[in-house]
Amino acid sequence: MTDVPLATPFRRHPLGWRRAFMAAVWTLLAPLALAQESAPSELDFFEPVPVVLTATRLAQPLSDTPGAVTVVDRDTIRRSGARTLADVLRLVPGYMVSGYNGANPVAAYHAPLDEFGARNLVLVDGRSVYSITYLAGTTRGMLAVPLDDIERVEVLRGSNSAVYGANAMFGVINVVTRHAADTQGAALSLTAGSNGIRDALARLGWGDEHASHRLTVAHRADDGYRFVHDDTRQGGLSWRSDARLAADTDLLFTAGYTQMQLGEGEPGRYGNPPRTVGWRQAHVQAVVTRQLTETEQVRWSLSWDEERVRDAYIYQDPDFYPSPDYTPDILIDAGSSERRLNLEYQHQKSLAPGLRAVWGAGWKEDSAVSQPLFFTPDRLGVRDARVFGNVEWAFLDRWLLNVGVFAGHNSDTGSYASPRVMFNHHFLPDHTLRFGVSSAQKAPTLFQSHANVRYYLPAYALYVPTFVSSGRVQPESLHTTEVSYYGRFPGAGLTLDVRAYEERLSQEIKDRETGVGMEKDFQNLDGSRVRGFEYQVKWALDADTDLLVNQSFNRLQRSGEGGNFERLPPSRLSTLGLMRRLPQGWDLSVWWYSQSSMMWRGLNSRLGNTQRLDARLAKQFRWGHSRAEAALTVQALGGDQAEFTSEVPSVFTRRAFATLKLEF
Repeated sequence: MTDVPLATPFRRHPLGWRRAFMAAVWTLLAPLALAQESAPSELDFFEPVPVVLTATRLAQPLSDTPGAVTVVDRDTIRRSGARTLADVLRLVPGYMVSGYNGANPVAAYHAPLDEFGARNLVLVDGRSVYSITYLAGTTRGMLAVPLDDIERVEVLRGSNSAVYGANAMFGVINVVTRHAADTQGAALSLTAGSNGIRDALARLGWGDEHASHRLTVAHRADDGYRFVHDDTRQGGLSWRSDARLAADTDLLFTAGYTQMQLGEGEPGRYGNPPRTVGWRQAHVQAVVTRQLTETEQVRWSLSWDEERVRDAYIYQDPDFYPSPDYTPDILIDAGSSERRLNLEYQHQKSLAPGLRAVWGAGWKEDSAVSQPLFFTPDRLGVRDARVFGNVEWAFLDRWLLNVGVFAGHNSDTGSYASPRVMFNHHFLPDHTLRFGVSSAQKAPTLFQSHANVRYYLPAYALYVPTFVSSGRVQPESLHTTEVSYYGRFPGAGLTLDVRAYEERLSQEIKDRETGVGMEKDFQNLDGSRVRGFEYQVKWALDADTDLLVNQSFNRLQRSGEGGNFERLPPSRLSTLGLMRRLPQGWDLSVWWYSQSSMMWRGLNSRLGNTQRLDARLAKQFRWGHSRAEAALTVQALGGDQAEFTSEVPSVFTRRAFATLKLEF
């Protein structure tokens, strides 16, 4: 490999450990790969090759993607016993799943830089799900996705800003919902159990050869963690239509509405008392795809989202005022109304044998109204115009090159560009080594750029500023060097995915005191470096037994203010899952999750080593003319465990719930 001239762009990076990694992979796996190659069975020729869309916007087998991709299919989601999308991400290497309370579950990829998922891009059928004001992030947007409507979840582990732009810094979670034609008829699901778990879902699908439609109504409720006020009451509906407009033109239309009542706050905390936060979200999306030829396609997409947050309380610390004559009646308000509009055009085409490309352009506007957060009744917004492109070139026998770039202009922070170069070497059939570099950016949120929070003290007829943004904050940058291996052993029913990486984060955005009263501003700090290694094994032990093993190891080093480890990732994360189909329609799944000690919010909130054991037993049967499944799931079989922070006890309790699903 060192003799290949096209590898020279990477000489500036310290590749010693990466070359050693590739050599080790070759030494360990080549004999097994050759053995598999020499004795194929008849079933090997029918083994499906997984194809994904997330990595480059082009349909690619996993061996061709410019990065490590994990696919969690619908069957695995069902058998995992997960109730939220964040829980599903426990099955992806390197993802920490927790939540600053039980009503706000979060999934962060190997670096706990925030507890709101702001540095992961979450797409639902290509529509970005995130919030731009105050807490920002993807936490609540992910809660709005009914798991029963999901076909699969594709997760590109690592930077993908070269394809999707801002927020795709630490990965892309692409949720693909089921085609409406695949959900014809009616379905009903009911779940009840301990900890106040009460879930329900009803789905109706209908259509003909020209168009198919699906309407889903869902409800989810539980009491959250122990010792905190974080119960959840969520309801919503979602619509999907798939229509054939012409022989070469298809339409995807989705719409949805979700309303949540979320417990928030901590008993005995004046600055964060127990209360209920209201959150509402609505969206409409339309995607038109036209197939010009067998190898050329164009796509137009439009999406509109609106979110409203209601979160206000009275600050009631009696020691804040010097005299009992003054009433502690300071209103703390984080309410907002935000809107997102996104337009995009995409064109993909095969340019020559072994050469194909996708390119396009887009425009989006994020805006919000919040008098308490921005100290103005006006709507504030940021606009972003961008272009993107990716070329896939099979330039030599067994060599594939992916080159992509995403560039644009942000009305707040100016112009930007995020490139990626990745080489794939198919050194044996079904065995691929990847290596390359990429650069990513994450733009400041609207709150980080325009915050102007001023609390009114009635006793003094005075406004006290707290968060006041100077507007000088710039995007964060992430530079990644990685090498990975993807291998399939069809005869053994096994796939192996390994990734080693070094990520350098610079210009990290944090709030800091300005030295003027209680004011804080958002500033760019020096950042950090993360080095890590992770792997995933999927193994069909026999026709009825599947084994999943994930592990990740990483180490974070801070620069500049590096001695102050405000957040520290676990050095080890592990997942082990065994799924077994039993006689007479029974099905058993056992899942074990483990992580080493970590800190989400600093030294006072260090968590020790945690382990969690889940089990699910299900029975599929016929009930009259209906297909049915009854399941019992127990989470945290080993007992209660601390979540997120030990400073304020947040305990995930052992819980059991039963589910009955009917399809008519």
